[in-house]
Amino acid sequence: MNAKQIILSRLGGHRTPPAEYPRPAIRTRPFDDPVQAFIDALRTAGGEALFVEDTASLDTEIIRAFDDPANIIDTRTPVSPTLETMERCDLAIVEAAFGVAENGAVWIDPAERYPRALLTLARSLAILLPCEAIVPTMHEAYERLDFDELAYGLFMAGPSKTADIEQALVLGAHGAMTLKVFLTPISGQSDFISPKEKQ
Repeated sequence: MNAKQIILSRLGGHRTPPAEYPRPAIRTRPFDDPVQAFIDALRTAGGEALFVEDTASLDTEIIRAFDDPANIIDTRTPVSPTLETMERCDLAIVEAAFGVAENGAVWIDPAERYPRALLTLARSLAILLPCEAIVPTMHEAYERLDFDELAYGLFMAGPSKTADIEQALVLGAHGAMTLKVFLTPISGQSDFISPKEKQ
C-alpha cells in the first residue's frame, strides 16, 4: 500500500455521518391583492394581463386582443405542430400551472402535449391562468415543483427581451414579441371583483 492509499484509507475511517441541509425560514411576502400585484409586475416585465369575466367568451377575447391572428396553435387540444407550422405561428395559446405575484412570472410545463420550441418560435403568446393559481413569491412557487418528476418546464415573465446592446430594451429578441396573460375568475367566487372594476 503506497502513501496515497494509506492517507485515503485513514480519511475513509473518519467520515462524518450524512446530515440534511437546514431549510431556510421562508417568510411569505404579503400582498393585499396578489392578482393586482401580478398584473403590475407583468406590466413592468413588458407583458399584459387581461381579466376575462366570462370564460365562455375566452376565445373571442383572445382573438380580439391579438388583432385576429392568421396562424394559431391552440395547445388546449391535442396538437402535433411541425417546425414549419411553429415558425409561421402568429399566436400560441398555452396554459400556465400557476403565476407569481412578486415578478409576474408564470410556470409552463409543456410535458408531452406540445413541443417546447413553440414557446420560443411563436410570435405572440396567450397564456391562460386562473386567478386562484397565483402564489405570492418564488419561494412558494418552487414549493409546488417536484424536480424528481419534472422533465422540463420554465418560468416566463413577459415577452422575450434583452438590453445587452447599448442598454436599449428590445422585445422579441429570442422569442415571442408579445405576451398576454388571460386571468380567469376564481372558481366558486361569483362575487370576485376584477382589477378593472376596482378602478
